[in-house]
Amino acid sequence: MGERVVSAAGKRKGSQWERDCEEHLNQSGLKARRMPRAGAKDMGDVVIEGADFDIVIECKNVRNAWGQMKEFIRQADIEACNYELKYDRPSLGVVATKTRQSGTGEGRITMTVDQFVSLLRWGSIA
Repeated sequence: MGERVVSAAGKRKGSQWERDCEEHLNQSGLKARRMPRAGAKDMGDVVIEGADFDIVIECKNVRNAWGQMKEFIRQADIEACNYELKYDRPSLGVVATKTRQSGTGEGRITMTVDQFVSLLRWGSIA
């Protein structure tokens, strides 16, 4: 699948969603940080650092996220692998999508069933 051209306004919305997610996660008592852009070796948008493993979040602020979710999850998996290779930490990639006209805490986290099983087996993130 080819790269989409994103407008400046779209990039601003995406960056704001990343900042909002990071802030909300930190205010919730988790240790979250935004990741720098790294091109082909991108490592996600926000990472939650845990005791046993980290969660790499691909943040998406798009109108029809569900129609593109398979690709978004694929991106999150690749970025979690890039993160794991760089930091030598087990990681899990998930997608956070913004819910229109709702607060950050009402956004959606999406993962595959296998990712969910891994999350439960690996233990606590806090």
